[in-house]
Amino acid sequence: LMTSACALLALTNPNWLLLFLGVDICIFYLYKIVRGDIFYWLNVDGFVRLVIAIMSRFVCKIMVNFTLLIQVRHPYEVGGLSFLISILTSVIGSFVSVLVYSNYYNGDVKLDNETLQTTLISLVAIWFVSALTFASVIKREYLRTFYDMDTASSYNRKSFLHFREDQELEKSRILTRHPDTYKAWGDELLKQWTLKNWDRWEEEKPA
Repeated sequence: LMTSACALLALTNPNWLLLFLGVDICIFYLYKIVRGDIFYWLNVDGFVRLVIAIMSRFVCKIMVNFTLLIQVRHPYEVGGLSFLISILTSVIGSFVSVLVYSNYYNGDVKLDNETLQTTLISLVAIWFVSALTFASVIKREYLRTFYDMDTASSYNRKSFLHFREDQELEKSRILTRHPDTYKAWGDELLKQWTLKNWDRWEEEKPA
């Protein structure tokens, strides 16, 4: 759907295509910044961290727009709610592009508006049936991942709390691989966990 929308906008006026994509991506960046989730989960610092954040978010957003790759709905990547918004943007944008093309394209060879509308409605119908079929066969607990509002930090906090008492190594990996994500948790959670395990760490001297 997004591909057809971009194709029609490019034919009508390439500047409108750039505006459409630019606004869409800027809104996504703003969404990530406001939620404190702009930096990527890789454990890097300084200017490299900023570059990776900009590039990785851009790539993931483009992948969602043009492929709807469901793996990038993970909170480390685009996130469930943003994934859903991207789908709606693609659907709405495709209808708007048909309207813009029909009213403003002045080329010698112009596609018939009725043909475009029929093709678009058919594509949306196929997508909708496919989405319903997919939703009916996946595990029910996964459905919420397509619209949840978890950030990388909140997702890691849930994972940290979900691990059992004997999974201290997994908890440690969350903190060492994603050191930024626990800053929003508050001190109390980590303080209790650290005090509880301090004597054992002193005795075992883990690497």
